[in-house]
Amino acid sequence: MSDFESIEDDAIYEQLCLERAWDEASKVSALEQCIYLFVEGESEEVAFRILLEEGLGIDFSEYGVVIANYNGIGNLRHVIRIMAQTLSHDRPMIFTYDDDDPSKVPPLNSLPSNIHLFKVPCLPTVTLPSGQQGGSFEESFDCRDFIDACFETTFLKNNPKVLKQDFISVFDSSKPFYAQIVNFLKTQGVATYVLPKPEIAENMAVACEPIPDTYQKLADLIKKIRVQTPVKVKI
Repeated sequence: MSDFESIEDDAIYEQLCLERAWDEASKVSALEQCIYLFVEGESEEVAFRILLEEGLGIDFSEYGVVIANYNGIGNLRHVIRIMAQTLSHDRPMIFTYDDDDPSKVPPLNSLPSNIHLFKVPCLPTVTLPSGQQGGSFEESFDCRDFIDACFETTFLKNNPKVLKQDFISVFDSSKPFYAQIVNFLKTQGVATYVLPKPEIAENMAVACEPIPDTYQKLADLIKKIRVQTPVKVKI
């Protein structure tokens, strides 16, 4: 190898090392300057990453998105209050919540500007038992995606006598989805009528086409927040 080739190889190696150091520093800095994405339950925790990262190109490492489960709408106000007292109190935070109990959601004008409330689904889709219009995680998807996801669960795949077409024939897209599969299974003489919501959620997230508008809007919000609060890479 000539001296020139040796110098050239050294320069290339040094450049590669610098690029790797930059990439690693970028990921560490993004995590330190993260955007917290709070979700209401395990279903959302499973599905949101699939929808946002695999479906809509929101690389959680690059954007510094940290997803956290606050375990039910009853904990929403408490978690917001606790986060305001932590060292991360000034980080951008998105709190997603089901649009089925507005009484448990704090008014936006009572919250700091770094806290964003995001309703799921973003627009009302069904009539709730209370008579109000709204929805929950399941209703953020097309009803056909929900039905298909139910019949892709391990339990119903192992019970082929329960027919999808029979459920479709009694399904009402204007009413909450999950309660309908529960009520339907009660009439089918099977061992359980409670299908695991996280499994349904994962099935919907993987198979839905196109990605529901709710999650496209959530992806847009994450991008907007990151533009407003760009990651400052620390080398």
